[in-house]
Amino acid sequence: MSSTLPPPRKKSPTNLRYKSLSPLDKLRAKVYNFKRIIIWYTMFQKIEREATLSELVGRQIQDLIVERQLKPNDRLPAERDLAEQFGVSRTVVREAVRGLAAKGLLEVTPGRGGTIVRLPTAETMSEMMSLFLRGDERTMDYENLVEVRRVLEVAIAGFAAERRTPEDLQEMAHILEETLKVGDDRDHYVKWDLAFHQALARATHNRLFPLLLESVNELMIEVRQLAFRTLGAPARSYRYHKAIFDQVRAGDAEGAREAMRDHLIEAEDTLRKALAMQSQGNASAQASSKRAKRKR
Repeated sequence: MSSTLPPPRKKSPTNLRYKSLSPLDKLRAKVYNFKRIIIWYTMFQKIEREATLSELVGRQIQDLIVERQLKPNDRLPAERDLAEQFGVSRTVVREAVRGLAAKGLLEVTPGRGGTIVRLPTAETMSEMMSLFLRGDERTMDYENLVEVRRVLEVAIAGFAAERRTPEDLQEMAHILEETLKVGDDRDHYVKWDLAFHQALARATHNRLFPLLLESVNELMIEVRQLAFRTLGAPARSYRYHKAIFDQVRAGDAEGAREAMRDHLIEAEDTLRKALAMQSQGNASAQASSKRAKRKR
């Protein structure tokens, strides 16, 4: 038997060509493939909502920004050039850019250099973190978010206990009073729940903590809306917030950290229950839809 090894597998010329493309050429190739996928789906199956070309173009530019292939102050090519590279109309490009500008990811300066990638702010950090924590199916990566909260908010509680001022305590006390008025108002619950955590971050008197917490605000809104579905969520939230506040007011840093840990453990348990309820609801809806189709 020959011991000669088989020749090494040759790399695909197509893959080599793709790797040598510029980021914008890769972008164009991705959009072309997306367009083909959309056509295939519309021919062979129904889809609930067909993405528009402008959304596809915008999503690809957005991904380049999130992946740092397009960096702050980078300038996009002219509208005409983008349209040509994507193989779409200038109107499609214009709508895509307008959508990204509304999200704060791009800045359009007509007559002064075109469109540039914006420097990150608290709002754009929140948007980009939200995009990063969502998979390709735009579903939230709750596990990563929970880990970030454990590290960030426990530290915030400890520093707040050490550095809070009378004004900080007054603000937190007011927020707790408003939390008692929540009742069945989900938006009210989300607003004041977030407000308490932001007040804690400000009480650290480290300007980076509020910024970091603000960057996950959009994600936390979604988490709290899910949590509200579980029985007694507002009352539980108030009890844990009150326990944290008592430790902060007493100046007990370790006590505040421990109270925050307890709160986050409970919040994670509530989130798991809410996600289970959501999954059961989705399964029931799909089953009902199948039964309805069979009756037709």
